[in-house]
Amino acid sequence: MKPISRRDFHLLAAIGAASAALAHASPQTPQAQTPAPKPPAKLLLTPEQEKKVQEELADRDQKIARLRARTLPYSLEPAFTFHVRVPQRRPPVKG
Repeated sequence: MKPISRRDFHLLAAIGAASAALAHASPQTPQAQTPAPKPPAKLLLTPEQEKKVQEELADRDQKIARLRARTLPYSLEPAFTFHVRVPQRRPPVKG
């Protein structure tokens, strides 16, 4: 393989990129027909299950609305604390 300079490499890369863009955009290449996206499959639930799902969604929305409406004080303590790992000390030297 022959070593090439940086400028030659960039020139070849630019030519390759331009030719690839022209080949990709040319109307001569046949366009593949992409099938229309299928709608997502609906879960088959019984009417009772659908009712429970709707109730749970409504309950979740109410809980989220209550949490978002609640203001938190700035002096609120965190629910957890960070512990720093304390290095072990060497036992005192006798002597």
